[in-house]
Amino acid sequence: MEMVSTIRAHIEKYMREQNLKLQHFSDITGINVGTLSAILKGSRPMSMNQLNQITSAMGLKKGHFYESYGVESFIESAPHWRRLEPYLYECAELGKLDCIQQVITHVTDDRSYIEQLFEVAESFFARGLKEAALILYECIADSEKYQHSERLALCQYRIFLLQKTLNKFDNLKAAIKFEPYIDKLNEEVQLDAIKDLANIYASISLWDKVLELAQELERRVNFQIKFQNEKHKIKGSIQNVVLETNECVCFTT
Repeated sequence: MEMVSTIRAHIEKYMREQNLKLQHFSDITGINVGTLSAILKGSRPMSMNQLNQITSAMGLKKGHFYESYGVESFIESAPHWRRLEPYLYECAELGKLDCIQQVITHVTDDRSYIEQLFEVAESFFARGLKEAALILYECIADSEKYQHSERLALCQYRIFLLQKTLNKFDNLKAAIKFEPYIDKLNEEVQLDAIKDLANIYASISLWDKVLELAQELERRVNFQIKFQNEKHKIKGSIQNVVLETNECVCFTT
């Protein structure tokens, strides 16, 4: 059974059962009659907003057609970011994680939307949509596994944070997997990552690792302090040169 025709078939069946003409259904949904006609003919893709309007007009729960829509719009057809982004947000808000997993696994195959997907994952993470964020981070990390990029390292860091559990074995496994990526992170993020990693090792009483990471953290903090001090010295020297130059100019004039 083709998912592409499933949504249209449901709509057409509903209209027949309710004895609704196209114009009447257009009035109920709030969708322009020409647009609605094109959607039902299959000549125009349906937006998420239109899908939600139609679903509501049919008296169905929001998200009823999301699985079918995902297959129709992003697997059986070429995905378009204008529809994919709102789809991910709607699915995340409703907790439809299977829909996200199904679509993202397919979309990340050609790496077309990796950058945009990473931004969405970061947005999910910031909003506390942890399970949805984890799906995206894992798919992006798998797609980027040979890139050795900062984005891959940040994905692994987020995965590490999101996978922390009360199970010592799982935490140890997550820590070992994440640790090699620390050096690829932005310097500011590195300090938080080392601290989080040390806390995990402390929770499972691996004190040698805690001490090792504490020393590494101290080394990096001292390096950053020294770097900042050198920066200020150079900046001060430049300002002095500028002041002296200005004084010379004033004197000669």
